[in-house]
Amino acid sequence: MLTNDRFSKPALEFAKSQSLHLVDRQLLAQWASGSRPLWELLESVPPPRKSTLLS
Repeated sequence: MLTNDRFSKPALEFAKSQSLHLVDRQLLAQWASGSRPLWELLESVPPPRKSTLLS
């Protein structure tokens, strides 16, 4: 879930119960700055896998 505001306590609890990833205004600003990829900002998101396709 993404918002340009903050998440309420019930929203945080629901997201946790549903294993949702939350991006609030602070995290969105960090991500939008382009300094770090999203998987580094969200602790529970693994980095993308390297492609196994042969060229």
